[in-house]
Amino acid sequence: MFAQCIRVVLFIAIPGFLAIDKAQAEDGPSCGGRAGIIVRNAYPDATKTSEETFQFDGSTIAINDGETANSTPHTMKCRVWPANPQLMLVAVPLIKSTNEDGTVGNLDLLVIDTASSAVKYRLLLADKMNDDAISISAVEFDTARYRLTQNQTAFGLRISTSGSSRPNPYDGVGLWLYVIENGSLRPVLDGLVVSQNGGEWDTNCAGEFQSSESTLTMSANRTNGYADITVVETRSTKTSFVEKDNECKDTTVTGKPQTLRLIYDGERYPIPEDRRALSE
Repeated sequence: MFAQCIRVVLFIAIPGFLAIDKAQAEDGPSCGGRAGIIVRNAYPDATKTSEETFQFDGSTIAINDGETANSTPHTMKCRVWPANPQLMLVAVPLIKSTNEDGTVGNLDLLVIDTASSAVKYRLLLADKMNDDAISISAVEFDTARYRLTQNQTAFGLRISTSGSSRPNPYDGVGLWLYVIENGSLRPVLDGLVVSQNGGEWDTNCAGEFQSSESTLTMSANRTNGYADITVVETRSTKTSFVEKDNECKDTTVTGKPQTLRLIYDGERYPIPEDRRALSE
């Protein structure tokens, strides 16, 4: 009844704009056999506790050096940055605890030298891995070309969340953007909802579900030096009901696309409260 997957949206570039290709948001291979080296470089005091885990300052670091990226949200992720291939992006979940009530942890963002694995920039995102009834289901890099200026390209981090309630299903994806500027790594976009699905049903047939999908386009217009970002959101409502013949039917109504323009204020792109991701 309720689609848990995230649609992949294709974009077409138009004059004066740079369209963002969602296909580049997916992680490629894992850390290429260098996860242990990266952990040693980033956390010299970490203790190896198994082939796939380290302990550091009361937190667990899980790695995966297989040929394909581990889908577990608590596993370290790596991706060479296509816009700057001499750099590799690394997301390190620092998990303090996890149980049936939820997870407590931070997320360490690293930008390392692709050749040497030396850490060049880092940013600790406190409590970013915390969750409870709405759990984090995926953490992945988005390396589409978010070109903010002629010489400045941001990279994205997408965090997917999902609810465990069967009668009230929910899943969503939030987008964060980061830049390297003046020798440091800093956020410029803090958790924009780019995909969301939710609703309520009787777990048999009858119910109503709302879905939204957003596309981002980098505008040729700049404010305070950075490109404006045009966000086009499409929302739909699906209603399911039982017909007289006891068959389950449904109808879907798609609304007119809504456009939101994000304007850089000199530090970041402010986001309306109703468009903020749940995981912040």
